[in-house]
Amino acid sequence: MKTYGMLVADNGSNWYISGAPDARWNNDKLVSELGSVKGSSFEVIRMDGLVTP
Repeated sequence: MKTYGMLVADNGSNWYISGAPDARWNNDKLVSELGSVKGSSFEVIRMDGLVTP
């Protein structure tokens, strides 16, 4: 997410991350580590001029 960014959408559910399956990932470790990330850990970067409200 730090390298490629991420998109946050308010679709009514709690924090949920999805992606494409990849055999190179250790899914158990990935789920555990991502589950410990708090929303306050993210930085919002405004994209004025690229995104219109």
